[in-house]
Amino acid sequence: MDKFPNWADHIVAFIFCILIPLLAVKQNLKNNPAARYTSTQKRAFYLSTCFSLFIMAAIILSVWLLCKRPLAEMGLSLTIKGRAWIWPLLAFVIVYAIDTISSVATPKKIAAAVGDWEKRTPFMPANSKELRVYLLMCLCAGVFEEVVYRGYMVTYFSYLFKDSAYRESLSVFLPALIFSISHFYHGLKNIIKIFVLSVFFGYIYIQSGSLVIVMLLHFLVNVLGGLLSVKYLKNEKE
Repeated sequence: MDKFPNWADHIVAFIFCILIPLLAVKQNLKNNPAARYTSTQKRAFYLSTCFSLFIMAAIILSVWLLCKRPLAEMGLSLTIKGRAWIWPLLAFVIVYAIDTISSVATPKKIAAAVGDWEKRTPFMPANSKELRVYLLMCLCAGVFEEVVYRGYMVTYFSYLFKDSAYRESLSVFLPALIFSISHFYHGLKNIIKIFVLSVFFGYIYIQSGSLVIVMLLHFLVNVLGGLLSVKYLKNEKE
């Protein structure tokens, strides 16, 4: 693509790569870890998050379209190239399955997971009513966050470092790092997990040339997290 990245892209990159992660860290440090959400507050949180994610993606897409760039260049295409993406996909599934199963393998680990949800993410759903709105947030996160962090950022860094011998690695690892820092409220252990999974997402996107697979994976990961929280938080209350 000609004239990419330009001054508008650098401004967008500053907002999403530096400003938003810093604000996420600052906000987390201010939050009360003992805070609790009512069911109404949870649903309001899900909807407000959907709106925020939509705005983020809208900014990215507006800049992209105003510069008259094809959407397929940022992965917004149903065409999936080659089969090289299958290997990072399989690796992702194996790593995620092992981590998920091990996290609820014993009563002690379940108690630790519940404690972590209550401390780090008190907005996780605890019943089917909350889950229905939570699923909408999962869909928005799966679509809009992938547009921002994979579709735009991977492409941005790929062009920014086009003359570097480490072009592919930088274009995958930097967005993964930014994405994980933006989820600072999850705590260090989960930030590392998010980073690792994001690296898989980055390579799947590069190898497939489409955001379809990573959008679906992102959605399913969030949905599974919600299903587990409903199961175990409900049991905890009972």
